[in-house]
Amino acid sequence: MSESPPLKRPRFFPGRLITSADLELEQQYFLEKLNRHNRRLHGFGIVSGLRVTARSGQIVIEPGLALDCEGNELASDTALSIVPPANGDWPLAYLNVHFVERGADPIPASGGDELSTITESVEFVFAPENSNRGHRHLRARWLACGKPHPLTIAKLRRGPQGWRVERGYRAPAIK
Repeated sequence: MSESPPLKRPRFFPGRLITSADLELEQQYFLEKLNRHNRRLHGFGIVSGLRVTARSGQIVIEPGLALDCEGNELASDTALSIVPPANGDWPLAYLNVHFVERGADPIPASGGDELSTITESVEFVFAPENSNRGHRHLRARWLACGKPHPLTIAKLRRGPQGWRVERGYRAPAIK
């Protein structure tokens, strides 16, 4: 696990002029503090839900929560149905979940519109390789590497009737 640099936060006092950089530093401080807590105390993997099934040519993902190796919370609040890959070259596919931040809510600002909020969400994508490969676990806890990459939550195999979820694959879980 890579070591994090020391955390730095602004110190506020009467008469200090507060800038947008100060507020961004304050936000970064708390985000990194939470992510570091998640990485070091919990590791990475599925906290709850995110069960994957194959139904009627679709891959169904139940709502749930997981942590990635950076300590980001991967929250999906609704069940999703997605179409599996059509690429005939893949006999196996891995279903990954990524942490995504998107700017939203444009407002007028000097120099043009600026996005005023950030929406955190997740994105589910298929890949030919398991992104959890090579990760270690210690005493039933998966150790987070601290690097940005998706979390693999299911392994799928193409069969004559289409894709099916491999029951033998165990996604990393947080216990």
